[in-house]
Parts: sequence; structure tokens; C-alpha cells
Amino acid sequence: MSAPLTAKPEVFTGLVVDARGLNIRPALAPRLVSDAGQEVYGSALVDRDWVVREGMAGYSKDLVAAQSNARVGSKPLVVKARQAAGANRSDVIISASDAAKLMAAAENLSFLEKTRVMIVVD
Repeated sequence: MSAPLTAKPEVFTGLVVDARGLNIRPALAPRLVSDAGQEVYGSALVDRDWVVREGMAGYSKDLVAAQSNARVGSKPLVVKARQAAGANRSDVIISASDAAKLMAAAENLSFLEKTRVMIVVD
């Protein structure tokens, strides 16, 4: 009898967060937090050298442009932000299920470390 097949987590090349309509303010060090309170992306999770070269995240006003931006590669995970948070409205809350999908594969953590994140704002 063969062992049951387990699905491998999907691997992405970057992350695009659609935060339109939430009055998110661009920041030098934005954080992504799940609605369960888990920090998914922030200054503690990135490689300092990448931050110095590229910044923590790129910002765009156009979803299609963000998805095709070289920063996020050819297969970015696209998630919808739920709300803005933080004193300056620069932190982004995403769903726990989107956070889990993002954190499922070690390869995904590698692109986060390399700041391959775009945030779409108004």
C-alpha cells in the first residue's frame, strides 16, 4: 500500500497586497499582520542588506502594475488587505488564511527576507 500523497505548499516569487480603499499610508518600515495578531512581515523578518538596497516594500497605485513589477517576480501571491493599523495607518492587516498560505513554504519566507513585497494603495 502506498503512502498518502501530501500536497506541497504553493511557492510564490513575491507578495502583492491590495490595500486600496483602506487609506494605507506608505512607510519606510510597513508591517503585515494577520487578523489573528501574528506578524507576517516586518523589519525583524528581513535581510538588512536587502532593505538598504530595495526598501521594505514597493508601493503602487495600480494592481496590474504591481503584479507585473520585477520586484515580485513572475508568480506573486496576491492578497486583499482587511484594514489599516498602527498610529500612522502604515501597517496592513491580512486574513489569517492568507497569512497561513504565505507562511506555508520556506521558499516564501526567502522572498520576504529579500523584501519582494508590493503594496497597492489609493
